[in-house]
Amino acid sequence: MALHMRTLKWVLCGALLVTIITGFSSGTSETGVFPIPVETIKPPANLTVSVQLNQEGMYTTAVFRGGHGQSLLKEIQVDVIHPDGSKDSGAIGNVVGDFVTLRGSGCGDQVVGTAYFKNGMSYVVLNEKMQYIRGICPADYSETIDPCAEIAASPALKPDPVQEIPFNKSVIIQVNPDISTIEVQFRGGFGQNMIKTLQVTRTGPDGSKETMDLGHSIGDEINFRATNNCMDRVYADVSFIDGTMYHFYDEVIHISRMI
Repeated sequence: MALHMRTLKWVLCGALLVTIITGFSSGTSETGVFPIPVETIKPPANLTVSVQLNQEGMYTTAVFRGGHGQSLLKEIQVDVIHPDGSKDSGAIGNVVGDFVTLRGSGCGDQVVGTAYFKNGMSYVVLNEKMQYIRGICPADYSETIDPCAEIAASPALKPDPVQEIPFNKSVIIQVNPDISTIEVQFRGGFGQNMIKTLQVTRTGPDGSKETMDLGHSIGDEINFRATNNCMDRVYADVSFIDGTMYHFYDEVIHISRMI
């Protein structure tokens, strides 16, 4: 049982996580400029969070993907701002995989997210302009090329079938990506004390591979450097002291663009 979640169709290859000046109104800006101008400020390293955006038609889904500020995070307020200044809002929690789906216009909406932390601090951490959707947006359509489409088509990123581990030997890992690293944590399982080796491999779209041994004490972690700003494949193999081996985790990990 791995802590991961399958999301809607991937359209944008991640979310630009930045901090911007607060105080914009629910309508258009005073200058009538859209998207709303922002000034980016790098947040403290211990409060970084990662959000993945998926767009399908008029709907945008924001998915929480972890980060160093996860344990301190209270919630992330997400606003989908339409070109006419109206907006739809929702919130996601601090559990990896939490998500909210909001209705937009399909006409290049602006998505802004504000992270609220348990210590009272808050940061506007997300600012992304979504795509124009042909057939939905009646005006000002411009073709948008998905920069991750070519990478997603790489044969090296095709996962292999995984093997089901017997319940009494279950192993749990958690994968947390950001722009520069992919963190893999050991999260326990009934087979924890029977593990002989636990190897995790990061594969890039060019076929390059890096393999590391992950410890099997809860909280043990390893970090891979992401090969690009779109996606890498991560898979894990475990062997037990009874001689059995399992290829139990194999996923394409979407990388969030974070600064």
